[in-house]
Amino acid sequence: MRPGRLVLAFFLLLAVGCAYPRRTTSLSPVRNTVTSTSSPSDVWSLTVASASVPPRSRGALAWDGTDGLPDPFVRIYRNDELIYESETRNDTLTPEWNVVLPRNVYAPSDAMFRFEVWDRDEVGADPIGIFRHRGLPPNVVPGADARVLLDSGAQLALRLAAPQAHHGVGVRLYEVRGDALVVVEVETHSPAGRAGLRPGDAIVAIGGQSVSGLGSQRAPGALSMAAERRERLRVRGERGDTREVELDQGFTWLTM
Repeated sequence: MRPGRLVLAFFLLLAVGCAYPRRTTSLSPVRNTVTSTSSPSDVWSLTVASASVPPRSRGALAWDGTDGLPDPFVRIYRNDELIYESETRNDTLTPEWNVVLPRNVYAPSDAMFRFEVWDRDEVGADPIGIFRHRGLPPNVVPGADARVLLDSGAQLALRLAAPQAHHGVGVRLYEVRGDALVVVEVETHSPAGRAGLRPGDAIVAIGGQSVSGLGSQRAPGALSMAAERRERLRVRGERGDTREVELDQGFTWLTM
């Protein structure tokens, strides 16, 4: 092997060897109905139900420049960040999705939302209609279908419901190291989030047992059970400070 390739192979091996395995804490959906009074006030389950598209485009032209029908899909933005895009429904003025978004929607009243319906074609997409509002549209309320009027006359049907809850700690991602479980991502609305765990925190003990003593096989399971058992975590911050945190037994609300 050439010297240059030998050096490259060495560094690749070194990089792989230094990588820590990543895990997530376990979650299980709450089977019983959770009322909105027990959930965060700005977190909801949202269903994109259907749409109604005008027979002609904004310029009073035929869709796709022919006698064909549009191929609609939906985009939802919060503060200019795309949080959801639906599948495309082909050749229809009355597309139906009836899809619950994969996560609950975090919808604070001061966030700017944009609901868009687009027509997909071979080279891109053209806007069918747009609705903008600070917070969710005012007629989108729990327990009823709501039709949102877009600027082109198109309509988008949405359905709001109490959010889906999960049992679990809510550490979305962490690294398993020899003496610690290092937090990478945390669900905001979760026992971990409410306890103040942050990315970069190193969990060094769970319920009075050190992570090094538990070992890499037992420590992940102990962390997943910590909220249910109301066990304290000893956490070392990125600056080396150490603190004790206690996880509550409340739900985790996965949001997008």
